[in-house]
Amino acid sequence: MVKLRYAVLTATGATREVVVEAVDDAAARRCLRRQGMMVIRNLGASSRSGVWRFSCRRTPRFDVYTFTNRLAPLLAAGIPLEHGLAVLEEEGDGESGVVRQLRRGLHEGRRFSRLAREMPEHFPPLFVGLMETGEEGGCLPEVTCELRSFLKESREFREFVLTSAIYPAIVISVTLLVIILLFTVFLPRFAKIFEELGREMPFLTRAMLGIGNFMQAIWWVWPLLIAGSVLLYRKSRSSGRLKSAGDRMLLRLPLVGGIISAVQTGRFLRTLSIMVRNHVQLLPAIRISRKVIENDVIRESFAAVEDHLRGGSRLSTILGTSPYMPRGSIAMLKIAEESGEIGEMLERIAGESEDEIRLRVRRLLAFLEPGIILVLAGIVLLVVLAIFLAIMDMNAIQ
Repeated sequence: MVKLRYAVLTATGATREVVVEAVDDAAARRCLRRQGMMVIRNLGASSRSGVWRFSCRRTPRFDVYTFTNRLAPLLAAGIPLEHGLAVLEEEGDGESGVVRQLRRGLHEGRRFSRLAREMPEHFPPLFVGLMETGEEGGCLPEVTCELRSFLKESREFREFVLTSAIYPAIVISVTLLVIILLFTVFLPRFAKIFEELGREMPFLTRAMLGIGNFMQAIWWVWPLLIAGSVLLYRKSRSSGRLKSAGDRMLLRLPLVGGIISAVQTGRFLRTLSIMVRNHVQLLPAIRISRKVIENDVIRESFAAVEDHLRGGSRLSTILGTSPYMPRGSIAMLKIAEESGEIGEMLERIAGESEDEIRLRVRRLLAFLEPGIILVLAGIVLLVVLAIFLAIMDMNAIQ
């Protein structure tokens, strides 16, 4: 994104100088037209303050899977890389700015993998490593097709997890809303009837009413707690001790910790299998595969792999030192090392790990959904029982 300065004519007929943050001149002009302004002239790059600033935020975010999914069939059909990028650029979607930069670099004689490495915000290390392998081995179309398959499987798995979490999220939200209404609206209004009688309420009713009064008294804490949780989560996603502590805590959570470790390890093994099967040397393949692990604790468990490989140790022996490797995978790797099919075996282990993750997620949701309903039913039962005891006490007085 660059900042460009323009002299424009507004809808009211006034002339104004504005600064637009966009990918290029064409995108900036489109942004101004959407704002109802007509460009008079381009004043060049922005270096001044005190002018109106606009930012073209409606441009869709670059999606590496969509880009690879469109590029792979073009390369497989024998279309040269530069011409394939030109076809993608003509579509004029959110990828056009990135594609334009790639084409410009190719015209300058630079390699595609080098250009992708200079844009880490768009292209992950796996993409860069495989593109470099495809360029060196002359098999860029095949590597791109395999990369597309990997990105597709990763997206499908991510969508499976997100889709599976929708119903529990709705149930939890409704449960919290019902609990808040019971304790802050329904119970206090019902308690006024007994206060007018001037009689002491049963213990359970007083306890429920006390919880409701407490929730009303500290209502201002809940927005602060939500905002603090969001800020803490964002802070914990950046590098540092807080992130390491958060990652360590997530791994210790019952049920959820096992799923997280399986997801991270499976991603590492899947990436490593793709690199090995495409004839990437083992040391750089390990280095790139470790970068896809987001959990600091799990990533550190594979930190010594490169050093031991340089020392002549076998891959199965080194990976076996990590407590997060799937059960039985080390024995399978030892067999693969003897047969020379390490890449295929890693892919098989990663596939079995992903199948186990799906099974764990289904089991977790199978326990979570009825558990939430039972908790809500228990709370409602306590509230109803508190009201019933109060009514029975009132009838006894009469």
